[in-house]
Amino acid sequence: MINERSKIVNNFLAFIDVLLAWIALNIVMVLQKGDMVSLTTKDSVILHLALLVIWFFLSKILRVSELYRSRPFSVLLFNCILLSVIGSMLFVFLIFIIEQRVVNIKLLFYFAALSLILTFVFKFILFSIFKNARKKGLNFRTVIIIGDKSAIPLVNKFFAHNEWGYKINSVIGEDFKEYYGNRLKILEKNTDIDKLLADETIDELIYCYEMPDMQTVQNLLLSCSEIGVVFRMYSPIFNMLSNKTHLHFFGTTPLLTISNTPLDYLSLKVKRLVDFVSALIAIIVLSPVYVTVALLVSFSSNGPVFFKQIRVGLRGRQFWLYKFRTMVTNAEELKEKLKEHNEMDGPVFKMADDPRITKVGKFLRKTGLDELPQFFNILLGDMSLVGPRPPVPKEVKEYERWQLRRLSMKPGITCTWQISENRNDISFEEWMRMDMEYIDNWSLKLDFVIILRTVRAVLRADGR
Repeated sequence: MINERSKIVNNFLAFIDVLLAWIALNIVMVLQKGDMVSLTTKDSVILHLALLVIWFFLSKILRVSELYRSRPFSVLLFNCILLSVIGSMLFVFLIFIIEQRVVNIKLLFYFAALSLILTFVFKFILFSIFKNARKKGLNFRTVIIIGDKSAIPLVNKFFAHNEWGYKINSVIGEDFKEYYGNRLKILEKNTDIDKLLADETIDELIYCYEMPDMQTVQNLLLSCSEIGVVFRMYSPIFNMLSNKTHLHFFGTTPLLTISNTPLDYLSLKVKRLVDFVSALIAIIVLSPVYVTVALLVSFSSNGPVFFKQIRVGLRGRQFWLYKFRTMVTNAEELKEKLKEHNEMDGPVFKMADDPRITKVGKFLRKTGLDELPQFFNILLGDMSLVGPRPPVPKEVKEYERWQLRRLSMKPGITCTWQISENRNDISFEEWMRMDMEYIDNWSLKLDFVIILRTVRAVLRADGR
């Protein structure tokens, strides 16, 4: 019933996307011709019909029309851009084929921009309405979570994002007691699931174990399907299976092959191109900022403007990382005396009120301006816009073996840890796992989302 209703809603929203594209096209055509007569010509009718087919199916294929509860606005914007760009390219190709004269190629750029604006504004308003309704307790879904410690990040996300509209009825498992106490109803591992599903109003059951028991999964799946409850399953291995799995043939023998690093050659080349072009543009556009910050650092304290340090990059390669200096010149010497005040576990040092940081340095760190020289590291090919932060060699020597995999991707200026709201409270191990999750799920879309969230974090000046 829910799936059928969702299909109807998604189809309706896909037609809304078509309608918004029609509005954008008609505005462009009126601006070109100066009257409404051209909208009724044969070529115009053909274009409108073609637009209906292109936009409707693209909206469905790119899932722009789907109302995801947990979809951030950055992903929504990315999909709207894809819809506008790909749709306009197909539209240009169609115009070339049928040789129509209603709209020229130049004005189609305006159409692409206008359709993007109209679509995203509509989606933004619609999603905002639904998110606010869920925050007020409307349109929620009740879930049961069965799992071990690997389910804790998911539970925390449900707590942190009430706009998703998920209410946890209960959690089943012994590992939850030490983390949540009285915050959640915690049931024993041997709880009768069939009776629980029959007695309670449950919309979804989520099974989340690091090492799933397939017999248990089969039983739960059967129990849920019998009474129409949605069954969801998560395991850390899914991060690897989702993007890194393919069949490799040795002769005629197929083998399931799993790689734990990104292998998409074309996408990685696009990432490098975007990195280079973005860094070059950023350096040119922000050159007045570079000069201003350099003067502030120079006049505020004795020492060089730039701070450089050996860092470890892709697969252990070492390089010089550049930043605007935010500390006193003898910071490394003072670090030894401050080790007892370290707030991070593991090999990383972090201190809330670090006395080594200058007054200007605090501002630069708060706004992230101290990282600007790393755009030169990107031009040199040592770093990327998005990727795990490059560690110092001393830290790498203290890594556990599994943590070395974070070096399998080029380091970046920002990543998932940097955009976390509670990043200063995240343990070193969790930080490493977040980097692994980024590597396992890497895509150009994910980079786009992280960049947008980083911009938001910089504007909020919530760095430390």
